[in-house]
Amino acid sequence: MSKRRKILAYALSDRKGPRYNRKKVGLSLSVLAVFLFLVFLINFAIILITGKKFGQDLRALAADRHQTTMTVQARRGTIYDRNGTVIAEDSTTYSIYAILSHEYVSATGEKLYIQSEQFDDVATILSENLGIESDYIKEQLKKENQYQVSFGAQGNNISYGTKVAIETAMAEKGITGIGFTASPGRLYPNGVFASHLIGLTTLKDNDDGKTQSLIGSTGLEESFDSILSGTDGIITYEKTASGVIKPGTESITQKKVDGQDVYTTLSEPLQSYLETNMDIFQSKANGVLASATLVSAKTGEILATTQRPTFDSDTKEGVSDIKDWNSALYQTQYEPGSTMKVMTLASAIDNETFDPTYTYSTSGYTVIDTTINDWDINMGLSTGGYLNLAQAFAHSSNIGMVILEQNMGDETWLKYLSQFDFGLPTRFGMLHETFGLVNSDNKVTTAMSAFGQGISVTQIQMLKAFSSVANEGEMLTPKVVSALYDPNTDSARKAQPEVSGKPISADAANQTLQYMVTVGTDPYVGTLYSGAVGGSVIQVNGVPAAVKSGTAEIAKADGSGYIEGSGSNSLLYSVVAMYPSEDPDFYMYVTMQQPETWDILFWMDVVNPVLSQAMLLKDTLGLTEPTTILDNVSDETAYKLPNVIDLAPGNVSAELRQHLVQPIVVGSTNEIKDTSVKIGSNLTANQQVLLWTGDLKKVPDMYGWTKENVEKFAEWTGIEVVYKGEGSRVANQSVKAEKAIDNLKKITITLGD
Repeated sequence: MSKRRKILAYALSDRKGPRYNRKKVGLSLSVLAVFLFLVFLINFAIILITGKKFGQDLRALAADRHQTTMTVQARRGTIYDRNGTVIAEDSTTYSIYAILSHEYVSATGEKLYIQSEQFDDVATILSENLGIESDYIKEQLKKENQYQVSFGAQGNNISYGTKVAIETAMAEKGITGIGFTASPGRLYPNGVFASHLIGLTTLKDNDDGKTQSLIGSTGLEESFDSILSGTDGIITYEKTASGVIKPGTESITQKKVDGQDVYTTLSEPLQSYLETNMDIFQSKANGVLASATLVSAKTGEILATTQRPTFDSDTKEGVSDIKDWNSALYQTQYEPGSTMKVMTLASAIDNETFDPTYTYSTSGYTVIDTTINDWDINMGLSTGGYLNLAQAFAHSSNIGMVILEQNMGDETWLKYLSQFDFGLPTRFGMLHETFGLVNSDNKVTTAMSAFGQGISVTQIQMLKAFSSVANEGEMLTPKVVSALYDPNTDSARKAQPEVSGKPISADAANQTLQYMVTVGTDPYVGTLYSGAVGGSVIQVNGVPAAVKSGTAEIAKADGSGYIEGSGSNSLLYSVVAMYPSEDPDFYMYVTMQQPETWDILFWMDVVNPVLSQAMLLKDTLGLTEPTTILDNVSDETAYKLPNVIDLAPGNVSAELRQHLVQPIVVGSTNEIKDTSVKIGSNLTANQQVLLWTGDLKKVPDMYGWTKENVEKFAEWTGIEVVYKGEGSRVANQSVKAEKAIDNLKKITITLGD
């Protein structure tokens, strides 16, 4: 018991009274309350300042509870022809689905889902209207535990007309379980209409997870996507505690900006006419790849262009058959063959080394260790003979062209090829452009390039080079866009011709045209003269055009040689025609790769009618003045030069041309170091802008440059410039283009208008 008492005494030794204990407990509670209040204040301050707590964005949660947003989709710009005919515009497309859930019934008990006995009818209707395999449709309809099913890619992007046809057919069969969802779409009312050039769009999911927008996937739709697409708007609404939107509470969070309209250089009547005649041309030859392009000789504008095989942009007929989506116009490189001889002859005349009376043997010509023969000897049609150099061009003599090249010299010929811009992309505004190759390391290859072998080109490069012959020596950058219109500001940018150099003189160009006429009129050696026709194969209303045909072998993709075959199915045929032969208004370039059958008379099915139609419509095309469709729009859309320093000049040039600015790259590196216009400055349409990349090795062709840009060039290079004449543009320069710039101290520039 004594131990117990001791323990109890110890436990009670420091015992306080009730009053003391209440005081101590009260003090502790006060301290705890103060501490909790401080914690609350700190957390409240954090929430007020950051809006976040425990990793949660409380402001966003509150906004989601009391606000909702709605995306207002921007209108994608319309694509027009040069006179305002719609080529591509926004529309609504539909995706089809089938309801399978047996719970989907009406208030009266009517079955609103697809019933098993209706599977065959549904499969038949969808197969007929959408081209979907019946077995696949039935497979989808037989899926278990699915509320609804869709039918793949072919069940999307359905036109309104097809939707109505399906609904009508279903109603006739008493089928109610088919539904459609609407999506933004693209309407191409002309069907097959420069389909590879114009391109297509696809749908992408927007960030809101609810809507979709169109983006360009190929062609002009892709290349000009940033101009066409615009910016979606966002409207915010307040909600009640129960989630109902409060009327009149909407506010614009982000303003909608519609995309700009793009007016192409295409002419709807000429394009449609070309498509029709191209079908006839292809039906006879049945080639692997056929293409044709019509150009305005005075402006460089592409008035019509197409290729085969092609597709209907609206119905998508033929899309599944396209194996190669490259545009023949600017994404396919090839050896051009004898149409290159136009540039060879023009260069030799310009270089004053062409003697039309010089006579040579056609029985072979040796360069280093390679013997070059003419086409008729290679084909066993001739054992050789003699021609003069004037006949050499009409007869498309390879030996004659090599003699011209050898008389010029390799270095001079390569300079001309460079002045024609072969080996460089044109950067005319379209993405993914290829640019061919000029091989300057091999004397035999250099000589063979004079007749279009051993050099690879693109059609857009050939069209650019041909422009100098058709336009008195002035070379024009090809154009596919004539104007841009911004509906948000009611303003526009309008294109004008862009001169990109003068590789040959006007006299050389005009003489070349005269020799081109003989290709179709010389009854003895002309390769486009036909006894069956009684004259030139290519003519307009009985008047011969200035022409040149070509036949080329086709290089293998791996570079190991040329594809093999018999007859025409291993060759590429081409023709260029300029009309009228004196001072041409139009020129046309057509190619036919690996036809099953071939006859030069096939050219008459596409070249003659299209050139004739172009001449009939000449006065309606507005070729001598800028586009007239936007004459009522006086304000010009602003475009500021972005920061392009350190960027690749090629990509920048393409973007500038999309905004109808005229860039000129000066230098040899792949990085822009300076510009002739201050970064951030507004650039007017057709303004000429120098992009300086440094390490300049050769004198540029300054023909057509503004005086201000010549002065900027002098500032960058330290070269003294002396001016002669009156005017604002360069008409001549004392030091020829492509000459080495080392030790050049002074240059005389002749100005003109």
